[in-house]
Amino acid sequence: MELPSADDQLVLSHRPIHRSTCTMRKMSTVAGAALLLAAAVVCSSADSERVPAVYVFGDSLVDVGNNDFLPPPAPRAGFPCGVDLPRAIPGGRTGRFTNGYNLADIIAQRVGFDMSPLAYLSLTPQASLDLLSGRVGANYASGGSGILDDTGNGTITLREQIKMFADTKATMIEANKLGNNRVNRLLSQSLFLISTAGNDFLAFGDGRATRSDASAYIAKMVTTYLKHIKELYRLGARRLGLLDALPIGCLPGCRTSFGHDGACDAVANSLARRFNALLRLEMASATAASMPCMEYSIASIYGIFSDMITNLELDNGLQEATSACCGGGRLNAEIDCSASSNLCTDRDGYVFWDKVHGTQAAYQRAVAAMFDGAGVTKFTEPVSFGQLITGKQPAPVAVLDKPERPYVGLEAEI
Repeated sequence: MELPSADDQLVLSHRPIHRSTCTMRKMSTVAGAALLLAAAVVCSSADSERVPAVYVFGDSLVDVGNNDFLPPPAPRAGFPCGVDLPRAIPGGRTGRFTNGYNLADIIAQRVGFDMSPLAYLSLTPQASLDLLSGRVGANYASGGSGILDDTGNGTITLREQIKMFADTKATMIEANKLGNNRVNRLLSQSLFLISTAGNDFLAFGDGRATRSDASAYIAKMVTTYLKHIKELYRLGARRLGLLDALPIGCLPGCRTSFGHDGACDAVANSLARRFNALLRLEMASATAASMPCMEYSIASIYGIFSDMITNLELDNGLQEATSACCGGGRLNAEIDCSASSNLCTDRDGYVFWDKVHGTQAAYQRAVAAMFDGAGVTKFTEPVSFGQLITGKQPAPVAVLDKPERPYVGLEAEI
């Protein structure tokens, strides 16, 4: 099937602020995390009043189309990616590496937008004017990119994404004649979202890093990440949402590679956990020492997806956590997702869309935990995303007196 070019890409509508009255449906009480992950989420008007714009950086978990404007070998999200996205052209590109909304979309919905701000490289003249108003934001993310400059062949590095934002800010000041203080005030109230690190771990598969130098490599990742965050702080970011590394060893693509028999790769998961722990430690230290006005939340994508994988029986609406929905071969994960792939029919029942990306259903449950999970399963720290946006404590959630299930198969150390 011939896929449309970037010139034919659907530009999805994006309204700046949607002030609807919204709720989160009450669920039957179940144990801890499953209650949060099963929650059906709609946007919150209380949240939306506090965020004038969203600025998105990172990788394919949040990319909404920048890679469609890059030459090969940058990865592109071709059909059937986006098959369930409202208003999508059948067979067309939506820029998202999942079947519907991705994490950037769903987080943006929680703070008052219809979906993620548009991909920076896709901006039309009118959309550029909206961006310069400081009331919408932009998505600079690039699928395949990472923290380090040598991660992601042909993608937009995180460093380059932040330079794009710096150009955006400079143009905002010049175009609106608002002055630096006015622009900084708008930026300080906006949400800055980053999802990165997963692709940097590919270095352990292609020889750029080895198990013997894992500690030094992970330290380099975190040190470089903090430099990027400090640059965003210098540019005016004051409200930051970070997504940590997935349980990469349990991705369908990892389960079927390097001779694995379908079980999670404990070593790969250990690398992700070590990075996540060091990121939390260094972020707390850096904010205290050099970013005193930074408010932030780190969401445990590792913990959230681990919980979905190991607690399917707790009726959270998901039935398949091992195989991919779109692909081919073992676990439907040995072949890339494409128009000729095997495609599952119950996409809302799968945790994983393809080799490495979650489904819209999984992402919706993840965002529910990010915004509403503080104090229950500690999927976010030092505050939940909801607290980051509103400053309010979330309503208490009932938890049964039942011990937490271990993350089976995820805990071996190097």
